Amino acid sequence: MNLLPLFLTLLPGAALAAAPTTPSPVKLTASTSVVTKTTKDGKTTETLTDASRVGVVPGTVLELAQTFQNVSAQNLSGLKLNLPLDKAVTFQSASCTVAGVTTLYSVDGKTFAQAPLMKTVTVTENGKQVQKQVEVRPSEYRSVRWELATLKAGTTGRCAVRAVVR
Repeated sequence: MNLLPLFLTLLPGAALAAAPTTPSPVKLTASTSVVTKTTKDGKTTETLTDASRVGVVPGTVLELAQTFQNVSAQNLSGLKLNLPLDKAVTFQSASCTVAGVTTLYSVDGKTFAQAPLMKTVTVTENGKQVQKQVEVRPSEYRSVRWELATLKAGTTGRCAVRAVVR
């Protein structure tokens, strides 16, 4: 099961208008780690272990991470990192080390917005069908997008999702 599909999207006005033979100005590295917490003397420590080296069973917490680096000599703008979530996992949290990043979420992988996401449901009240806006549970998120307004030349960052194996 491939848990790390990632797409890097550059907006039309982005700093990349390169021919196919030109090397990418962004270096991407994906990793999937098992998150293990241990408590010793009242102090909790977290350990990340490459998921390919340990067993992954339902209930296992994974960290799906993307490390990226602007290897060009120029700032890049309008970058979007998309991380679709496999149906075999349930979203827990998202993080990113780059300042000024906007984190967006999606239930369908097409429409993204900042949390909390809302959806329309039909419920019965006093014998009548009524539509209501309700908050989407984070466990329903199927994709995360990080939008980086500017990635300065030489800058390295890391964005990650924590998810639980179903």
